[in-house]
This record gives sequence, structure tokens and C-alpha cells, in this order.
Amino acid sequence: MKNSALNFLFSLLCLASVTTIKGQSVHRVDPPNWWSNFPLDTVEVFITGEGFTKAEIHSFKGAERLEWGIISDHVAWVQFRILPNLASQEITFKIGRRNIKYPLLERSGYQPQGLSDQDLIYLITPDRFHNGNPKNDDIKGMRERGTDLKEPYARHGGDLEGIGQGLGHIERLGATAVWINPLLENDMARDSYHGYAITDHYQIDPRYGGNKGLAALSKQMQERGLKHVADVVYNHWGSSHYLQELMPDSSMVHWNQNGSIPYSSFRFTSLTDPYASKGDIDRFEKGWFAGAMPDLNQEHPLTASYLTYSTLWYIESFGVDALRCDTYAFSHPTFLKELNMLLKRVYPELFIFGETWAYSEASQLYFAPNDNVSAGWTGNDAVTDFTLWRAIHQMYEADESEQFGWATGAGALYYRLAADYLYERPEDLITFVDNHDDGRFLGQLGSEDKLRSALTLLYFMRGIPVLYYGTELGLKGHENHGAIREDMPGFSKEFPDYSIIGGQLLNLCQELGAFRKTRGAVQFTQRVPEDGYYILEAANDYSKWILVVNATDKMRSHEYWSGKEPVLSSDKGGGSVFYPWEAKIFEFER
Repeated sequence: MKNSALNFLFSLLCLASVTTIKGQSVHRVDPPNWWSNFPLDTVEVFITGEGFTKAEIHSFKGAERLEWGIISDHVAWVQFRILPNLASQEITFKIGRRNIKYPLLERSGYQPQGLSDQDLIYLITPDRFHNGNPKNDDIKGMRERGTDLKEPYARHGGDLEGIGQGLGHIERLGATAVWINPLLENDMARDSYHGYAITDHYQIDPRYGGNKGLAALSKQMQERGLKHVADVVYNHWGSSHYLQELMPDSSMVHWNQNGSIPYSSFRFTSLTDPYASKGDIDRFEKGWFAGAMPDLNQEHPLTASYLTYSTLWYIESFGVDALRCDTYAFSHPTFLKELNMLLKRVYPELFIFGETWAYSEASQLYFAPNDNVSAGWTGNDAVTDFTLWRAIHQMYEADESEQFGWATGAGALYYRLAADYLYERPEDLITFVDNHDDGRFLGQLGSEDKLRSALTLLYFMRGIPVLYYGTELGLKGHENHGAIREDMPGFSKEFPDYSIIGGQLLNLCQELGAFRKTRGAVQFTQRVPEDGYYILEAANDYSKWILVVNATDKMRSHEYWSGKEPVLSSDKGGGSVFYPWEAKIFEFER
């Protein structure tokens, strides 16, 4: 969104919040604007204020009123269709006697670029990456004030300016896309740093730099050719969300019959279990994550509409290329299907992937694109591959008795990849060795040798890999969520030159990122594990690469590779010498 448009919008909202007619006022209209040449000409807006009980929404100029409703004295809604060939850049209408001017902006022309298996995603928890502007650390009027770097669950001060200052570092890692944990306002009394308890779907948290800050960062990323992956949350919002506090309709949120809070079982196998009781299904679908995160009833048309239009507005305003959908399995399937279909109609190249913390292929596959299995969970392009993540950990966590097992050690990874025939496009699955919800790989396994090997494997194999911020620098927090989302080194100073402190791990990540960019599209061949070695081949029309992992804690020699030097190695062994857990990539002409 252009800065001039944002300034106009902010001044309009401020005017609307203070200009009143006796007994009636309008505090805000959401979405706060639309676009004159948008593919979707029907808009549904929420209006909040005072004195709406007996009001009518009427007198439209530039649009045709379709449906409307007064929910309470404080909340109303109206659906209207923008008239074609509209000369004005605004629509006007009234709620009661109150005039509303609704701006129509010109589209920037930007279209989402989507993602492919040629991409490498860099994942950032924005409060912990870099504090580029200490002036926005403390915002008067917000429930959680200030910062405390010693407290893992407090805010630390990372912001959008800090991410902008780190884009060069991200580029040097070979990343092509940046996934940022939720940036929308989290005006909660505590734990607001993580971003998943949204309190305003139309305002970037001012402690990150507000709407202007994200618009500026998005422009920087586009200029560098970096894709923008937005983290969206449909399942819940924060208990301090402005609509939750006004509660226009209690059925927009799930409650027990007695009005108490139902808590989720977190077992989404209830959705696929042919023997599941209705109580188990309802408990999973309608249960809350926590008391601070009310579970949204997406079967309610107003809830569905609010989430739909806020997503469209966010994509259009901030130049988004892909969506990561938080707690994907917890959302209602009909809502997700209809939303994804609409998003794809407006943005054909938008890439949508869902978070599915699955413990089995059967569970994970249910939410992946597969018309034969997914039972309505369609419209997304991919899911996060938690079953692969688990198999990678099983291989590197194997003790001596498991390293040569049939289905343990390298065997666990072999069997996981052998199940890829279940997926329509396994190459689009989102892969990782650690992330913002589970302990960092280095902290859990305590071995940089294993981490370097696992990253070599991750970058080599199929899928769209994710590098969690700071993994390239050896961050190891794993004790709790606050520790997992620890600060980058040099967090509060001028953005560091990490090449000075990065060492072997950072160098390897940069080399692997460059390798992925130059290798291009390939076809994979997996070999049955033998004698504790895991071998994976990748080939195109001109070259073939072979990854060999010594998936044991023994230093060994493999005569087949004698005289052959790897193009990349996670350790320092020569061609035939493999250090414990070492991974090597060999290249051959075809």
C-alpha cells in the first residue's frame, strides 16, 4: 500500500473516531478500505461504535446495498456491491444519521509469486530477531508495556526495521522467502511476543512498526526478490480482541452450554478416526487452545466473513506471496475450503500451506492436497511435513542399538520417504529440522556435527526447506517456548556481521543455500539403507548428485568413495573417510 494512501486512511479513521452525532458515533469500519478495480466487487464490512440499536444502514452512493444487520448497540455489518465504472475514489453511506466515507484505493498491480521446491524459507519470530528501532519498544496505552530481555516470555523489542536490516544476511544464506510469525496486533496483558493471540486483524502491532512498517519491509523484500510468507491464524483470536470484548454475537465463539470454556483435546486424529465419538470430535474442533485464545466458530457467517475479508485485505495491502495457516487442522473444513477457493480465484499463484503437527502419515495426508483422501480439506497447496521432521530426529537420535535397525536409525527416514507415493506433490511439502514450536535441534541433540549433517540432508532432499532464524548461528534454546524463540546474537546493537562469529555452521548454511540455487529442479532416487549409511540421489539432464550420510556414531571408511572428493561436506572427512554423522554430497556428470 502506498504511504500516501495509508496516511489518508489513518487520518480518516482518526476523524471517524471523534466526530459524533448526538447519541451516535462510529469508531471504526473494517476492512478500513477496499480497491476500485479489485476482482471481488462485493465487500462486507463491520462497523463498531455507539448508538446503533435502532439505526438503519442506508443512502449508498457508489455501491448497492445487499444485506445488513444491527447486531448490538455497538456493532453492525453491511454487505454491498461496488458499482462498475465508478468515477469517485470513495463510497458514501449512512448508519442512522452518521455519514461514512469509505475509501477505494488503486491496486498496486503486485501479484503473489507463490512458492516452489526451488525456494528456501527463512523463518523469523519478529520479537526476537533484531531490535532495529528501540523507540517503538514501549507503546503507551497497550496492556503489556516495555521490554525485559531476561524474561523469556516478555517482549524483547524485535521489530520490522530489524528484519529489514537483516535482509542481507538472509540473502547470503541463499533464502528466497521470509516467513514471519504473526505481526498483527496482540494487545494482551502478557505473552504478547509470540503473535498468535490477535486483537486487531487490520493493524500491525505498533511495537513492530505498524502498518507503515510492514508496507516498507514488503517493498524492500520485493526489491530484493525475496518472497513474503504471512503467518495467518483462523482458529482463534486473543481474548482482548476488540470484537471479543464487544461480543456482538456470542455464537461467533465456541462455548460450553453452560457458558464455560471448552478446551481442545489437541488430537486431530478424532477427525479421521472411524470410531471417534461425537464428543471427541466436538471437543477437538470446538475446544479452545487456552483461556486467552477463544476458539472461533467459523460456521457462523459473520465469523467466516470477518476472517475472509481481513485475509484478502492483508494480502492486497502488504504484498503477500504465500500463507502459512496456523493450527490448520483445528479450523472448520468447509470454511477452509471456501476461503482457499476464493483466495485462489483472486490470487491464482498464492501458495497456501497448513500447519499439521501429525504423528502418522494417515493423519498428515488427510490435510494435504489429495482428492481421494482429504475428505473436503482441499484448496491448500501443501502442509508442514512433521512426519519427516520426526523421522529425521529419529535417525539422528538413534543410539548404537538402533543405528543399524530395520525401521530405526536411517531406516526410519527411509520408510518415511517411501511413503511419499501417498502425496500428489511431495515436493511441495514444507520441511524443517526445527521451528518456533519445538526445541531447537542443537539444543535437543547437543551435537553441532549432527546439526550440520541434518541441514545437509534437509537442503538436499525433496520439499521446500525452512531454516529457523539463528539455527545457522548455533542457537540451542529448547527448554520452553520462550527459550526456543531466543534472541539473535547482537540483538539490540547495530546489525552484526555474522560472518565474523558464524564459523563452520554458518559457512555450511551459506554453501548449502548456494548449492540449492545452482542445482535447480531434480528427480530423486532413494536407496535402501545398508550398514548404517543413508544414500539419496538427485539428478537432472546434465548432472547427478549423491548424498551419503554416515548415520552412526562411528568414524568409518567406505571404499567405494575412495579417490572421490565431495562438493560439500558437513564435516572435514576426505572422500572415503566418514566422521560420525557426517553427510557428503558428490557430483557426477551424466
